[in-house]
Amino acid sequence: MDTITHGIAGALLAKSFLPERTGRLASRAVTLGAVLPDADFAANFISNHPLIHAEFHRSITHSFVMAPVWAVLLGALTSRWDKRRRWLLLSGAYAIGIALHACLDVITSYGTLILAPLSRERFALDIAFFVDLTLTCIVLLPQLLAWIYSPAGASSDTGQVWRRSQALHRGMIAWVSVALAGGGVAWLAAALQLPLPPSAVVGGLVVVAIIFLLPAVGSLGFRIPRAAYCRAGVAALVVYLGVCALAHQQALSRVDDFARSVNATVERRAALPAPPSLAWWSGLVETPTGIYRVALNLFDPGAPVYRFFPNAEKNFYLEKAEEFPDTQTFLWFARFPWVTYRQENGFHVVQYTDLQFMGVRRDRNLPWTFRVLLDPKGQVVDSTLLRR
Repeated sequence: MDTITHGIAGALLAKSFLPERTGRLASRAVTLGAVLPDADFAANFISNHPLIHAEFHRSITHSFVMAPVWAVLLGALTSRWDKRRRWLLLSGAYAIGIALHACLDVITSYGTLILAPLSRERFALDIAFFVDLTLTCIVLLPQLLAWIYSPAGASSDTGQVWRRSQALHRGMIAWVSVALAGGGVAWLAAALQLPLPPSAVVGGLVVVAIIFLLPAVGSLGFRIPRAAYCRAGVAALVVYLGVCALAHQQALSRVDDFARSVNATVERRAALPAPPSLAWWSGLVETPTGIYRVALNLFDPGAPVYRFFPNAEKNFYLEKAEEFPDTQTFLWFARFPWVTYRQENGFHVVQYTDLQFMGVRRDRNLPWTFRVLLDPKGQVVDSTLLRR
């Protein structure tokens, strides 16, 4: 999940269940704890190794095993700014945020080392995309509503008029902000050739406007406390993830049906979420000879479109490439590595591409490709991580 959504989700959880008497510091600790695990991205600046991100991202900073350690350290450090020195409370708040971050990452297909350093196994539930705009809206909108309809102000008629005026002003600010973000998403989707029609963006903005306006009816919104808005958001998040899990099971069933239809000898298979909605999924079926990638639309009962990626036959140079430590690191990370081999200018080129990261509508886009260049004796002379 993207770091911004992690922070928003942490703030939602803190506002939902932390009593205001615990102070803003504890709420901020949950929010900060929900963001800090992505600090492992700094490894990219410490080392120029091409696979440093694959090896260390979502590792010990995302681990349930290490979460208490990070929480206590952060709690002890932050307690210096707390007049009552509540390091235990702050440590618990940080632990909640870190655990929330790990949980939201596990639901994606990237893979998270939640048992590091005890285990290098990557866990992935495959029920949500790395950047899930629906999920982001679910955790953001309740907090915007709580801000728009903040009950502050006098109870007189004049005070109520002022509160309505303030709510209208804040609602416009919130809606315009969401609209600008929606425009950015539409532009990005067009650049990536994702199936996101402009009508869907416009429809979404209309729905957001209705959500912002409904609590104004009868001034109901001003009588709802902030925690109630946020708890409704938490409940909506749980329901949404449940729907995602059901959609994943349906997509996985479709993948199994496809594998049977082509008489594939399945070694591994998965159904991975694909933006922009729960209707789209990418099926991957690994066989002894190659990998099928299937574009699924859960609302389309017809035969899915698929492509087969044949693996190169084993040879001396593939064996030498697989003995290379960086290749072993890439293969440990990759869920569905597609292997190709060719000769070029007197050298032997072996490439490994993790097909889980290939765009649904962009067959020419093959990110996360690791290329190994070998001389005629099988010695590795160069290796590169290609990101197209």
